Amino acid sequence: MSAPPVPGIDSRMVEKVGIHISAKNLPKLHTFNMTDPYAAIFLLDKKKNALIGSGVTEVVKDNLNPKFAKMFNVDYLFEEAQEVIVQIYHHTGHQNLLEFDRQELIGEYRFPLATLMCATGQVLHAALRNANKLGAQLGEIEIRAEPIANTRDLFVVEFSCNKLVNKEGFFSKSDPFLEISRMNEDGTHTMVWRSEHKDNTLNPRWALTKIPMVSLCNGDIDRPLKIDIYDHERSGKHVFMGTSSTSVRGMLSGGNRPIPVVEPEKQQKKKGYVDSGTLTAGNCQIEYHPAFTDFVMGGLEISLSIGIDFTGSNGDPREPTSLHYLDPSQKTWNVYQQAVHAVATVLEPYDTDKKYAVYGFGARIRAADGTFTPAQHCFPVYGGGNEVVGIPGVMQAYSDCLHHVMLSGPTLLAPIINATAHTAGTIGCTQERQRYHILLIITDGVVNDMDATKQAIIAASHQALSIIIIGVGPADFKDMAVLDGDKERLTFAGQAAVRDIVQFVAFTPGMAAGQLAEQVLAEIPRQALEYFERNRILPQGRR
Repeated sequence: MSAPPVPGIDSRMVEKVGIHISAKNLPKLHTFNMTDPYAAIFLLDKKKNALIGSGVTEVVKDNLNPKFAKMFNVDYLFEEAQEVIVQIYHHTGHQNLLEFDRQELIGEYRFPLATLMCATGQVLHAALRNANKLGAQLGEIEIRAEPIANTRDLFVVEFSCNKLVNKEGFFSKSDPFLEISRMNEDGTHTMVWRSEHKDNTLNPRWALTKIPMVSLCNGDIDRPLKIDIYDHERSGKHVFMGTSSTSVRGMLSGGNRPIPVVEPEKQQKKKGYVDSGTLTAGNCQIEYHPAFTDFVMGGLEISLSIGIDFTGSNGDPREPTSLHYLDPSQKTWNVYQQAVHAVATVLEPYDTDKKYAVYGFGARIRAADGTFTPAQHCFPVYGGGNEVVGIPGVMQAYSDCLHHVMLSGPTLLAPIINATAHTAGTIGCTQERQRYHILLIITDGVVNDMDATKQAIIAASHQALSIIIIGVGPADFKDMAVLDGDKERLTFAGQAAVRDIVQFVAFTPGMAAGQLAEQVLAEIPRQALEYFERNRILPQGRR
C-alpha cells in the first residue's frame, strides 16, 4: 500500500490573533435579579453583508463587571478590512447561548481588527451601544489581543539512523525513509513530513532539514510525535521498519542521544527484545522567523504613497466615457477613486499621522499665467505640498487636480518609482525605527519606459518598499506580468532584484473594491518580512 501524500502547507501562512473580552459597569436589567452576562463575537463578511459567528464565551452569573475566560482565535488578514462585532448578552435561562433572539442584548461594539492590532498594548476601551436603547448607559467593554503560536518558525534537524533491521533479505539492504506524524486531540495521528529515501543502507544519514513548526506541532513543542521508518519499494508497498516516539522538546533537549527504533509486534512477542536500531535527531534548533503580527504589534508603521496616471489615453475627464470622469452628483466613483479608496482604507490604521504623498504622472500642469508646462512624470497633485491628510484629503486632492492638468503622455513609471525609493531610503527602516513604504500606482496603459522601470524596480528592491500596480481600463496589461516577480526574480542587463516587491492586478469590470484590495495587498506581509529578514530587523517589544 502506498504511503499517503504529505499534506500541503498554506502558502498564505495565515496568522492568528487571540481576543480576550471583559466588561464593567453593566446595567442591572431586572429589579430582583442580577445580570448574567456572556459575550458573542462575529466577523462581518462584507461581500455577503452577513455576520459570521466565531463563538460565545461562558456565562458569568450575577456579575456587572465580567472578565470572560474564553479566548477567541481569529484569522488576521492584513489585506482585508476586517470588521469585528462583539455583543454582550444577558443570559435569560434559555440553554442554547447561540439562540440570540431568546437572550437579551445589552449592547455591542464594532471595530476594525487592524485598529486593535495597532492600538497601544493591543487594547481597546469603548462604551457599549444598543440601537434600541439610544443614550442609555450600558457599560464599557475592553478588547485585548495577543498573537497565537508563531506560524513561521522552522525546526532544523539532521536525522540519522544506526543499525536498522534489514527488510530486503541476504543480497541487498533496505532503502529507508522517514515519516513524521503528530498526535491529534483525539489520539489519532496526522502525517506532516516525509524524507527522501536512502538507497541500500541500514545506517542512513539525511541532509539538514527545515520543517515548519506550524506543520510539525502547531507551535506546541510538547505535542507527541511519532517517527516511522519504512523500507522504500517501487511498487509503493513500503515495508515498515520501526517507529520512534518523541516531541520537539525531546529532540531539542536530547543532546544527540539515540532514540530507540521499535517494532511493536516484536516488542510484544519476543522476549529480551531491545530495539530495531536507533534514530538520532542531531543539531536540533528552532530557527526564529517573526510573524507579520509581531512587527505590527511592535509598532511597525506603513506609509502609503500614491501615483495616478494622467495620460491622454484615459480620455477627456469632461466626458462620461473617461476613466477620470467625475460624477457631478457624487453618487458614483470612477475607477481611480474606487482603487485609491479600497487600498487606502485597509492601510490607514497602520499609519499614525495619516499623511499620504500623492503624485501624478503623464500630464501637463497649468502654470500661474494659464499656460501649460511640458509633460511631467512625477508631480504632487496638491499645490500645498506633497502630502495630504487622510483618505478624504487624497480624494479631494485628486478631484481638484483634474481642474489644473492637461492629460498628455507618455506613460513613464520609472520617475515615480525612483522618487519613492529615494524617500524610503532617506527615511530608512532600522531596528529602532521600523517603517515600511507602499507605492500604489494606478495606470490605464502600456508602460512606455519598460527598461527604465525594470532598472528602477531592481534598485528599489533594496529599500523597505513594495509597489502595487493596478491596471484600469481596457488596455492589454500582459507586459505587466514581467514586473511581478512571483515566479522568477526580475532581471535586466545583468542585474537582479534582491526580492520580489511588485504586485500587479487588473481592476476588471465587476470586481468589488474589497476584492481588489485583497488581491493587491495579500503579498505585502511576505514582501515586508523578506526585507526584515535580509536586513536582520526583529520586532520591537509590543507597544
